[in-house]
Amino acid sequence: MVYVVVVIHLLVAIALVISILLQSGRGGGLAGALGGTTGTSSVFGGRGAGDVLMKITTILAIVFVVLTVAINLVTTKPSATRQESVITKEAQRAGGGMPSTPAPVEGEFPSDVPPGVGQ
Repeated sequence: MVYVVVVIHLLVAIALVISILLQSGRGGGLAGALGGTTGTSSVFGGRGAGDVLMKITTILAIVFVVLTVAINLVTTKPSATRQESVITKEAQRAGGGMPSTPAPVEGEFPSDVPPGVGQ
């Protein structure tokens, strides 16, 4: 079931990219580059192609977002059944937390740092 939705999502994404590229912008868009201005004007009218492409792009964008949310909801496990990190499990098994090291005494320097450095 999830694979079918992912395939539909992929097809919608490809269609969305194509519909965006076909829209004419300042440079005429891909439709103008492919000679689409003469053919589309006879089919859709003078401004009809832009309106239809804008509606198609809007619908595809809404479907894309809805499918993205649906895939996320279907594939995300609830927090109660979510698996724990292996690193967290090993840290808890080994005694948990950070290894305890004594704090340096005031005025005392670690042996590998020469006196006067860092002051």
